[in-house]
Amino acid sequence: MRWLTAAGLALAWALAGAAPVSAFDGFGEITADSTYDTEVRFEVAFSGTEPDRLELLLRTPGSEASFVVPVEADDGEAEYVWDTSLDYVTPNTLVTYRWRAIDGDEAVLSEEATIRYADDRPRLDWQTAQLGETTVHWYGDAEAQALRFGEVAAIGVEQGEALLGTELAGPVDVFVYDEQADFFSAIGPGAREWTGAAAFSEIRTIFMWLGQNDPAFLETAMVHEIMHIVFFDATDNPYHEPATWVNEGIAVWAEIGDGAGATAFVAEQAAAGGLFAFDAISERFPIGDLGGSLSYAQGASMIDFIIDSYGREAIARMTAAYRDGASDEEALEAATGIAAEELYVAFYAQFGVDPPTPVQPVPIAPSDVDRPAPGTVDPGGVNGAPAVPPAEPPAAQPIPRATSVEPWVLLAALAAGVALAVTLAVLVARWAERRATR
Repeated sequence: MRWLTAAGLALAWALAGAAPVSAFDGFGEITADSTYDTEVRFEVAFSGTEPDRLELLLRTPGSEASFVVPVEADDGEAEYVWDTSLDYVTPNTLVTYRWRAIDGDEAVLSEEATIRYADDRPRLDWQTAQLGETTVHWYGDAEAQALRFGEVAAIGVEQGEALLGTELAGPVDVFVYDEQADFFSAIGPGAREWTGAAAFSEIRTIFMWLGQNDPAFLETAMVHEIMHIVFFDATDNPYHEPATWVNEGIAVWAEIGDGAGATAFVAEQAAAGGLFAFDAISERFPIGDLGGSLSYAQGASMIDFIIDSYGREAIARMTAAYRDGASDEEALEAATGIAAEELYVAFYAQFGVDPPTPVQPVPIAPSDVDRPAPGTVDPGGVNGAPAVPPAEPPAAQPIPRATSVEPWVLLAALAAGVALAVTLAVLVARWAERRATR
């Protein structure tokens, strides 16, 4: 009995002082892989026990915040699949990611990693060449045109830096597509049917389609698109993007180095009474051919007007103001020295028209629809008696949820049970001994 008592007490002491189950102690191997137009797959393994909660943090260029995805762990590992067949992602996007494990009150972050979402369709046998700060990618028989794009891009960068008073902030990728379907798949579902080139400044990437078959037009388009990236670097700020007409106007003006053609087109439209207010083309351009063409031309003619009136240095003053967080009106004033409203009046005056004014909404007239006269209400039922609503079923009683118990409470209860069992054993043994001696 002494041995039994000692063993029971030792067991109780061991149970009471036992260490808790091993907790999460770090990440193991972390990997990521992508398949174009299908998925981006992120995987992680754990060095020990899985954490209480697991999250994947995703960030793409141009975003200061991370997209947080809850992920369930299973058997010492976890994975998250980003379905890019439904959620469009622009090719050449560099995705930054890291895992976050929450275990109890502690949060543990993995090291940051990146994966480039590439257009890796098997039939596109990409070839690559680097020309200065531009890397050109092509497939098929487009090598000669792709290399020429690299040369034109270098010229466009030099001209853009001189005009905007800045320097290119990093390298640029140019992807040349021979097939229109491949090109439109790359630039995404929002592209217009007439698009032949597109610049995605935040990922520093230009996409070109060779289907236009006019080398002069293609080179002009390359200058236009590379100017968008130089302009992005020249005006980058954490507050807002410059007006669309400024961005597109500078790109159109840079194609040939002046806005004479754009100004002539604006003059024709002014005679027909069809000019836009600049506030109307600050965010988006109209979808129609005429409205879109006028928006591009009006932006380019305003840039030409500023350069003619205040010198090329005015454009650099404007982009510098944008970098400091100026509004569109403040940037125009920094460029010209006059208020934006005065600049607008002077611009429209050269075409003999007044600045457009907002269109006032027309009040909604009273309805002229004849309403039927109210009739008798059908009481319902076979015999006209009101229908008896069915009795409502008794409300379901909530099932009481089991309350969670802290581990130390379970250990204490187990220890108490062992001690009680040992005590009862001792009492029974003594009772049996006394009975035997009677």
